[in-house]
Formats: sequence, C-alpha cells, structure tokens
Amino acid sequence: MLKIQSEEVTSKANIVQVHTFLSDLNNFKCLFPKDKISDWVSNKDQCSLKIQNMYTLELEKVEVKADYIKLSSGENASIKFDMQINLTSVNAENTTAQILCNIDINPILKAMVSKPLNELFNYMANKIEQATKLDELD
Repeated sequence: MLKIQSEEVTSKANIVQVHTFLSDLNNFKCLFPKDKISDWVSNKDQCSLKIQNMYTLELEKVEVKADYIKLSSGENASIKFDMQINLTSVNAENTTAQILCNIDINPILKAMVSKPLNELFNYMANKIEQATKLDELD
C-alpha cells in the first residue's frame, strides 16, 4: 500500500465555495497538468482521463461530507485507490485543503511511481489554491 499526502494549501475562499467547487468532478480538469492529460470525460460524479497518453485514470465520487470529499478509482481501473480531499475552515474567507491517497500497488511499482504521484498530488493541491485566486469558484 502506497500512502501519499499532498502539501496543505490555503485557499482564499470560504469552505462552502471550495467544497462546492471540488464536489463537481467537472471542475477537476483544471487540477491536472494540461500538457500531460488527454481524453477528458466528466460529469458531476465521475471523471476519466488519460495521463501522458498511457494510463487511463478514473475517479468516482464516493462520499461527500462538510469537511471532506472522498473519491475512489473506477471499477475498470487497473490500480485501485482511495483519495480524500480534506477541507478545514481557517476563517470566514480562507480554507485549507489537503489530498490524501491510498493506492493498492505492488512494491516494485511503488518505488517507481511514489515520487511522480507525490508531485502530482502537490500540483493538484496547489491548483485548488490557484483556482480560488482566479475566482474560478464562483
């Protein structure tokens, strides 16, 4: 099992705005590096994309609570994982976000993908912060 924890980022938006944005998986497209994804398909509850024209990634919304959003790999995924985005209200205008992920992966692949996946989740967390600065949450 590979456990990944992103950096904690602070968004300049209240928790309701950030939660609403992240609860709609259509919005996840802006969280991934544009130059590394293709074949994006999404709706409010799931999304699918191809990373570097090699790996298909499916995300499905599993559970939504006031302070987190839980996602999991799609049923056709070759690698099974659970992802949770934790949200904490700092004050009326700021929210922290952090991505946690548990991936069911063999030890050989774990050594190869650990660093790139950690970088990806840090990238995604920073994109949550940037989306709020660009007022993409309204």
